[in-house]
Amino acid sequence: MGTNTGSETDIEAADLSYPASSWRGFFTNHFGPSMLWALISIGGSHIVLAPTLGGTFGLFAIWMFALIYLAKYGGWELGIRYNYGAGGNPVEAYDQLPGPKNWMQWFTVGVFTIIYTGITAAVGMSTAAFVEALTPLSFQQAFVVFVGLAGVLVLITRYSLLEKILIGFTVALGVLIVLGVLVGPPSGEVVTATTFTAPDLTGPLFIGLFAAAAGFAPTGFSTSVLIGSWSTAKGEGASELRAHNLDPNDDQYHDYIRAWIRTGRRDFNIGYAFSFTLIVAMVILASNVLYPTPPEDANLAVTIGSILSDSFGEWSYYAMVLGAFAALYSTVITLLDGAARATGDVLPMALDQPELDSERIRKLVVVGIVAVSCGVVVTLGTVPVTFLIWISAILAVTEILFYPANWYVVRENLPEQFQPSRAWVAYYAVSLVVVLAFGIMGAASEFGYV
Repeated sequence: MGTNTGSETDIEAADLSYPASSWRGFFTNHFGPSMLWALISIGGSHIVLAPTLGGTFGLFAIWMFALIYLAKYGGWELGIRYNYGAGGNPVEAYDQLPGPKNWMQWFTVGVFTIIYTGITAAVGMSTAAFVEALTPLSFQQAFVVFVGLAGVLVLITRYSLLEKILIGFTVALGVLIVLGVLVGPPSGEVVTATTFTAPDLTGPLFIGLFAAAAGFAPTGFSTSVLIGSWSTAKGEGASELRAHNLDPNDDQYHDYIRAWIRTGRRDFNIGYAFSFTLIVAMVILASNVLYPTPPEDANLAVTIGSILSDSFGEWSYYAMVLGAFAALYSTVITLLDGAARATGDVLPMALDQPELDSERIRKLVVVGIVAVSCGVVVTLGTVPVTFLIWISAILAVTEILFYPANWYVVRENLPEQFQPSRAWVAYYAVSLVVVLAFGIMGAASEFGYV
């Protein structure tokens, strides 16, 4: 516990807030960070990659996404374990990793500036494709206007109403997609032909698309830093202990911390399941409507917009296009905001200069990402599918490091009682090998080895 003793300890311990045990209490008081995380994922991976894989491989793509979700779960689970067990964000402990001083924090800064610029450009391109279908704006004009507007909204931090509207459209889109599957399930011919029929697993098409899906679905591992910020901001678990100047390593608080780790994992599991359900639904719809012709750069919005037409008729085209725009645009805003805030928090750690102005750093990062991503789009032109697949494969390679980093800081900082069990350790080891294989596939695709 530290320095507190006697009755003072009893009084402070009695004031601690244990998590609600009922589902009603959980949803009322504790649910939230996982859905913010899930809404990041319902963008490029669900709106572009899932239809692309479903339109290419049919229902076999479900097995591909199932393996990806199963293998990548551990990277975030370790982050959640650290959030509630240590009372902080894993990135704060990355300076403990062996090697050059603060190297992982510098790597994190690089991811949130350089890589997230590419991600913002990729998701922004897909957003622009849907804006082009709804308005007189050209593709490039749509990108500059809407990504620029997203940057302004993030800079002035007055976008809460817009964010709620976009989330509302995204949730409505999710409901519509699931209903579309129920109303118009795949034909027996498609089910028979694609469910258990593996494509050429060594071919460049499969490796390239699988690596892209593995990099972008459900999100990159760097989002463990973002969900860590949202989780610790709630002041629950070990965060509450530290706020009361109590020591999370004290045995008398272990039941309390254990209860909060379970609650944090429950919250994340719901968001994870929600993300997986929607991506499977999109694969099923794409298999039924698009297979064997996936969306392309020139017809992305039209193709995705028509994905519900067989189920609900022509009106669903506009509902799907508007919902897809909302899902993608909310992702653009979240990417800009999350990358900028994360860089503002981590850069002072990497430099060992906590006095640096995080807010100024945040604003500079927003401006930089918007400016560079606009330059990318003006240079490359209308390639929303191609560029998203390319940047996604890069993520499969670059973001692997967050998984072992989270495992290391959990091992070094959490009390023995909260260390992963042997079963969890076995899962981490196997899944990390699989994730490394994803990275090798991504590297092989990016460097032209397949």
